[in-house]
This record gives sequence, C-alpha cells and structure tokens, in this order.
Amino acid sequence: MNEKQLKHLLSEMSLREKIGQMIQLTGVYFDEQAVLTGAVGEDLPPEWIIKYAGSVLGMIGADKIYEVQKKYVEEHPHHIPLLFMADIIHGCRTIFPIPLGQACSFHPELVRKAAMSAASEASSQGIKATFSPMIDVSRDPRWGRIMESFGEDPYLNGVMGRAMLEGYQKSEISKDGYEEKHFSREISDDGMAGCLKHFAGYGAVNAGREYNDVEISQRTFTEQYLKPFRMALKARPAMVMSAFNAIDRKPVSGNKELLKHVLREQEGFEGVIISDWGSIGQLEEQRVVSGQKEAAYAAAEAGVDIDMMSPAYMFWLEELVKNGDLPEALIDECVWRILEMKNRLGLFENPFSGIKQNIVISPDVKSTAFQLACESCVLLKNENILPLKHKEKVFWVGPYVKSQELLSRWAIFGKHSDVDTIQEALNKKEIQAECIQGCSILSDEECKIWQAKAPYVTEKDYNTENLSLDRIGADDTVVMVLGEHEAQSGEAASRAFLSLPKEQMELFERITERTSRIITVILTGRPLDLRRISEKSRAVLIVWRPGTLGAEAIVSLIYGMESPSGKLSVSIPWCVGQVPISYWDMTTGHLFSKSNPDDRFVSRYMDIPNTPLYPFGYGLTYTSFEISDFHVYAAENENVCVSCKVENTGAVPGAEVIQCYAETICAPVVRPAKELIRFKKVFLKPGEKIGVNFTVGCEKFSFYGKNMERINRGFQVRIIIGNSSSNEADSCVIQL
Repeated sequence: MNEKQLKHLLSEMSLREKIGQMIQLTGVYFDEQAVLTGAVGEDLPPEWIIKYAGSVLGMIGADKIYEVQKKYVEEHPHHIPLLFMADIIHGCRTIFPIPLGQACSFHPELVRKAAMSAASEASSQGIKATFSPMIDVSRDPRWGRIMESFGEDPYLNGVMGRAMLEGYQKSEISKDGYEEKHFSREISDDGMAGCLKHFAGYGAVNAGREYNDVEISQRTFTEQYLKPFRMALKARPAMVMSAFNAIDRKPVSGNKELLKHVLREQEGFEGVIISDWGSIGQLEEQRVVSGQKEAAYAAAEAGVDIDMMSPAYMFWLEELVKNGDLPEALIDECVWRILEMKNRLGLFENPFSGIKQNIVISPDVKSTAFQLACESCVLLKNENILPLKHKEKVFWVGPYVKSQELLSRWAIFGKHSDVDTIQEALNKKEIQAECIQGCSILSDEECKIWQAKAPYVTEKDYNTENLSLDRIGADDTVVMVLGEHEAQSGEAASRAFLSLPKEQMELFERITERTSRIITVILTGRPLDLRRISEKSRAVLIVWRPGTLGAEAIVSLIYGMESPSGKLSVSIPWCVGQVPISYWDMTTGHLFSKSNPDDRFVSRYMDIPNTPLYPFGYGLTYTSFEISDFHVYAAENENVCVSCKVENTGAVPGAEVIQCYAETICAPVVRPAKELIRFKKVFLKPGEKIGVNFTVGCEKFSFYGKNMERINRGFQVRIIIGNSSSNEADSCVIQL
C-alpha cells in the first residue's frame, strides 16, 4: 500500500477503530492456549476493543493464527489485519543460547544469522513481531533479566543488538561499511519486526530488583545506557519499548522529554513506541498520576503508540478525545505509525505473510544453533586437563547430565522434547562415560521459592546414585554439570545470593573428597559466585543456558571436537558483595595499588579483592595467541587507525577476540577507567598470522563536559589492544 492509500485509510477510520489499533491484547482473548507473560487485570476489555484491537501477543501456530486473522480481517470495517507479536527472545522452536551467552561469542555475524533463523521459524507460525533485542546495559547479576541482555558493555550491546535486529527484520542492507550501513524500511515475508528494549536504563535497577526504580546521573545515563540505542537505531527498528522504570524520577512510559525529544527528535526514531506489559497503568502505582485516565493522557501525550495490556487506553482514550482533553490529531499520529509498521511487514497486501507449515528445526538452523552454542561457552580455567581423550575413563555427574532442561524461561515456544541430554549426546558420539545424576536441580524447598515444578525422585533412585558415586576413585576424572534451574533467571527472578543450589554444592563437595580431577560445567542465566567451584576444579566451563543443541556443544568442547572461543560479556564477581561491578567503573581517588596492599586508606574492600573473579572479555582457548606490531595514528579524515598482527602460536586451530579499548587521560569530568571501542574475532590455524585493522571516528571518543556540552577535541586518549579488559598486549597515547 502506498503512502497516499495509507493516508486515505486513516482518514476513513472511526475514532474507535483508531484507538483499537493502539491496544495490544493478550492472545488468551482469542486462544485459550496462548502464552501469558504477565498478569491480566480483573476488568475485561470492552467488546469493541476486542473487535478493533490492533495487535495480539502470545499466540503461535500457523493454522490457528490463519483462522483468527481471516475472521478478523473479514469482520473489520476497513479490513485492517491484526499484528501477532510474541517474546521470541533467543529462538522460536529452535532455541539458541541466551543473549548473554550469544554476546560471549563476540561474533555478530553469527548472532545475525541465528536471529534470521528465529524470524523464519516465527513468521512461518504467524508471528510477525518480537519483543527483542534487549540492549539494556546490565552489570548487576542479581537482576534476573541480565540473561536477556548482551552484558555490561555499552558498545557490545549496541553491536549485538544491531546484528540481532538486522537478522530479525531481514531488511536490505547497503554494502558501504558497518558504520555507514543504510537499511530499507521494508521487512521481508519471512522476517519479523524487531523491538529495541527497554528504553531506557532498565538494566540499572536499584539493588538488582525487578521492576525497581533507577537512580543514575544524567551523564552516565546518556553516555553508557543510551549508547547501545544510538547504535542499534541505525538499523531502523520497527519498534522501541518503553521501560517500567523512571529516569530522573520520571517514569519512562509518561516521559515526554525522553520519548519525544530524545528518542524521536534527537535520535530520529520514526517507528512505533510500545509500552512494556502494563507499564502505562503502572504510572498510577508509581504515584505520578491519580488514576488510569491521567495515565492514558500522560502516555499518549508522551507518544506511546501501543498500550500493552493495561486498562488505560482501552477505557479512557475515547473519553479524553471526545472531551477535548486530547486532540484527535495526536491519536492520528500514533495510528499512522502503527499502520506504517503493518505496511512495512506487507500485511495489507497479504495478511498471512510468511505463514507456512512445519518450518521448524531444519538441519541448517541446527547447525547455526550448534555453532553459536559452542562459541558462547567460556572456558574460565584449564589446568592441563582439557580437552579429554575419547577413551579416557570419565564420570559425568550432576543433575544436568540426564536433563533436557537446557533452555530458559524465555524460550516460551521451545520444547524440551527437542533437546538431547548430555548422556544421549555422549552415546551418539560413541564416547564411553558413566553418567550419574547425583541430585536434583532444586530441592523441594527451593522449588517452592522459585515456583518451579518439584522433581520426582524415588528412594531407590537415590540409593542407586549413591552407590555409583562410591565407585569414583582418586585417579578418576569427573565432569560435573551443575547450574541454576530455568526458573532462577529471567523476568521476575531477582536473587540476593548468587550461589548454586544447596544439593548441587553438597554433591560437589562429595566429589572433591574422592578426586581432584574435576571439570565443572556451569549452566546459568547470570554470573554466579564460583569461588569454591574455581578453587576445587581443574577446569571450569560456563555454558550459560545453551539451548536446543547445548548438550552436543558441551560434549564437543570437553572432548576437543570443538575449541572454546567465548569471552565474558559480563564480569563474574568475586562475590555478591562487589555488585554491581564492571570494567568501565568510574575512576576515583585513593587508588588501591598492588605494590602497597596493606594501605588501609584507599578505595578497597578490607575482606575481599576489588577485582572480579573473572573480568569482562576474558576467556581461554585450547591454543595460544600472540598480538604484535601494534600501531596507532590519527588520519587526516577525522579517523583514528589502529592495527596489529595476531598469530596462533599453539598446536591446534582456534579463535581469538582482539579487543580495542580507550582510556581518557585527563578530562574536566570523571570518566570510565576504560571503554571498549572495537573488537574482531579471528579464526586461525596453527602458525597462521594475520593483520587486524580498526578505524574509529574521532567522534566515538567524545564525552559530555561539565555542562553536558559535547567534547570531542583537545584531550589525550590511550588506545589499548589486548584479549580481555584486564590483559593488555600494548598501548599508545594519541592527541585528539
């Protein structure tokens, strides 16, 4: 539909039809089997809202959505199609690693490919929009939704968020370099609309507690928390989601300054702003409005186009317009953006766009899921024990050895029945190993806390497991597979303690009494307190929530069929007392010095280290690399050029992530200790050596001064090259 036709359609719509487009309903009003991802209020929507609603969330199924869409389009006065949305967070039917794990791959091209596969699967089942990617900078592992982010670094969030968005929307991209790509507005038939979230600052919730407030400075908010949005907005997302939290004590879903001035005018966003579930109605809970009528007014005036599952718009927008409190022209602006999004998706020409039968878990998608699972895993420790030999006597012990629960709470359409257990993966690869469950993932008491299904284990099973453990001797190698339950991370899963479940730690201690040859594999949706695990294990591999092909990836890495190459996208704290912690924490006075560790009057903890157990960007491989020939110079075209060479000096193929950081030497305001500005993952054979080059625009080093003025000249920057935030290979100071 061309622009003239679209404008004509808008001009013919009644006020109720327009308001309907601004309402998103849960699929339970259309399908009893729809997935609920939030609480449903007591008040049922008016009948006309269900009749005219513009979008639905939580439904899936080609036949089901086809029938609902067919009936809806036929009965709608102007035959406007519904838009079906869902939380496709890290896969639809084929589940990829959680985004926090995907970021550890430092491989945006692979993340883009996985998102394309997820979009094809979702579109084939009728879903044409997702609430992803989440690019909240997240450095507090107590927050359950850290699993959904790309970690603690603003730049990495921007790169990965943009790559995932490109994959979802499958928009045509020009070939003139990453920084200058131009994206078409159209979204392909087998693509889906992406949604950047949560705008903005939600990853900094106080105390890591879900739905809590945010208290950060304007400068930190603008430089660190808005940065990934500025980067990813260049890919022209169809939607941006407003966050639950307040910024400067002004809730985002009613924050006109943030949504209209910053997001639309300053950053140039032209798409749809959709609220998070009930966040408009939540304005009343936050006591910035006296009721839902005021909430509707505040959100509409701020420019929120779609109200997801709150009573505000559906019960009050019509009255606000009819009473003259809100101009209908403002409603028209919102509806125009929604109609444009549906037009980008091709729904006016074909309301059933992308719908096909049985397009799930193809061999090609499995291959991508396996590769991404392998590259997402991070080898934290290896004392000459990995990789294992195929014929070596090995015990695989732990509740995840025989479990199919390798997905996550956000894999809402994934099926555990599609997942091989580690035991099955070992058998398929004909590896001789004895598998012992040892304990449950959670105890009955922990299941109650986390509202998880309690395990059913008979007394006979426990006795058999105990007898099996007794066969482990001092010379035996044990691979322990431990971790959080799926219910322990994700939305509404904040934690005060970062320890492994009680029964699992007891099992671990039992094994340490029998052998020292322990390799520990950790499944988790967040960084955990791994001090004891690291101390008593010869090797530690963190695999996050690895997805449908997770078991095969774990076995392949442990036995050296694949080489680990992941780098941490978030620091693993020494203990929960350090959080929130990140490598880019601000510089301070009273600096702690390793040369004088007994100095009391410095910025330090007296009882624990300042530094994390494992820092951002860290990760081991099965080979070794050397970075050399580092050069930096400022070019005449306002760019800084960085180059180095990297060589695989080991005996096996492997991958290294070359990381480039910048440190401002002196500035009128306090700056981060260092900031990631570029990275490149390289795959090298033994003895192979290649050059790596980065070009960085001078404006990328800019910051906000004392009066929030932009400063991009007249200061020195130290450019650092290395393979983690704490391991510098070389550095050079330049003048900008």
